[in-house]
Amino acid sequence: MKTYMKTFAFSLLAVAGMALTSCSCDERIDVVGNPDNLVYFKANTDNLFSTTVAHTPVGDFGELTAIFPVRIQRPVSQNTKVTAVADVSMVEAYNEAHNTNYEVLPAEALNFSTLTVTIPQGEAKATEDIEVTLKQSSLAQLTAKEYMLALRIVDVQGDGVGSEDRGVGYIVVNTVEKSIKDISSADEVVGTLLTDYTGWTARYDSGTDIDAASIFDGNVTNGPQLRADGADGKTKVVIVDMGSTHKVSGLRVARYYKAWYGGWWYEQYYFSSVKVECSSDGSSWKELGTAVDGDMPRANGYQHISFYGGTGMRYLRLTIESGSSSVSSLAELGVYISE
Repeated sequence: MKTYMKTFAFSLLAVAGMALTSCSCDERIDVVGNPDNLVYFKANTDNLFSTTVAHTPVGDFGELTAIFPVRIQRPVSQNTKVTAVADVSMVEAYNEAHNTNYEVLPAEALNFSTLTVTIPQGEAKATEDIEVTLKQSSLAQLTAKEYMLALRIVDVQGDGVGSEDRGVGYIVVNTVEKSIKDISSADEVVGTLLTDYTGWTARYDSGTDIDAASIFDGNVTNGPQLRADGADGKTKVVIVDMGSTHKVSGLRVARYYKAWYGGWWYEQYYFSSVKVECSSDGSSWKELGTAVDGDMPRANGYQHISFYGGTGMRYLRLTIESGSSSVSSLAELGVYISE
């Protein structure tokens, strides 16, 4: 009997101990849990919007509309007004945390439709969104490579407090100098396609001359092969001397390909990318951009590249990529001019 009573008493103590332990855990959770009703942005995963502004010879192009919906964790007991501001210090903090080098995007380059919204009583979201758009009139002044603006919730009048993590939104603007125009059809290339290339010469940058007649004769089956470039077929750069300055508005290129057994399938093979550079003296080069296959509309075995307006040049340098093939080269080159 004594043994039974001892066992029973020990069991009661064990149960009491478990109960005390359980209470202790509950109290600890209450302490570390965030008691605040947090107000935050719910735009996307990173609360970040980005765009690219393209500076071209005919103007500056770029658009951005950033919409930051405002939410709160639990429905509010009263009408709650939420205000955000542009916070320059957040850009510096972002750069340090992410090893980036964003310049501060000038606030005057943006339109703020509203920076204050209201969460109605009984609701968990604001009736309006904080919305920011990029001013078209300010695009030309954005000359740095990359910009950032941070919006931060700074004031909550009513229920809740701004979230330190999710109460911040970002706007990123990158800029590029762009001469190659995005087109979807060969018919969109402006200017006139030249038919007379008398006096024009061509060579590989390895120094080997190219029979210019073979790339200006309209025949896509007789282009020079890379294996004949004087550098074991490794050269991918072609330099053309047009003899005088022309305002070039577009290019028409065709890739040469000869199958091992002698068949010609030029309509099935295209360049994967073409980097275009121009020069007035043949030594100082300006890069106009790189067109990839998807940006060069196809027609009759040719790929087409268009420029914003006419670009003055005498020398043209093309760096061509043809995937993994070592037997492809420039079969045909056509030049459009706007003069």
